[in-house]
Amino acid sequence: MKKLFPWISALAIRLLVSTLRIKVEDRGGIFDQPDHPPVILAFWHNRLFLMASFHERHFKGRTARAFISRSRDGQFISDVVAQFGVQAVRGSSSRHGISAALTAIRAAQDDRLELVITPDGPRGPRYQVQPGILRLAQATQRPIIPITTHLGWKIVLKSWDRFQVPLPFSTCRLISEAPITVPADATEAELTAISARVGEALGGD
Repeated sequence: MKKLFPWISALAIRLLVSTLRIKVEDRGGIFDQPDHPPVILAFWHNRLFLMASFHERHFKGRTARAFISRSRDGQFISDVVAQFGVQAVRGSSSRHGISAALTAIRAAQDDRLELVITPDGPRGPRYQVQPGILRLAQATQRPIIPITTHLGWKIVLKSWDRFQVPLPFSTCRLISEAPITVPADATEAELTAISARVGEALGGD
């Protein structure tokens, strides 16, 4: 049953996504562009529900490694996203962060692989960019592409991140923003400003 439940969950997500009326706004120039340069995809933790499915649909010919915590919930998420071809890097800023970052840096040598991170996860605060994504961008010299969704109809859970689940037949705007680079020699003041840019690009509710 443990192996079957992620498969059933992924099937349910695919069926739900098939009912959505999706409008794509590709300001970052990455959707359906298999030859785009290597990037770091960033989205808020509460947008996680749809993102593996969207990667499967709009990043054909490419793979992804996503930072996912080593919690019990993280294991389930890892098992579900694996159904969409997304591999997990198990670790976060609070647990095994260094080993996860080293794994991601090694994986970043593959130019056809996306690194995926929720900059406010896994514990929040909600909509607050943690420093891990900036360190990753510095180490890999990959630009950050903020991605977000806006749902017409949705359920918002009473979790720390106010997790969003779309209702069937909802409208969905899928937006990628322009790349944000992090210089390897950025000062603390510059890092603070870049962090604010990432948060602003990701938006809110």
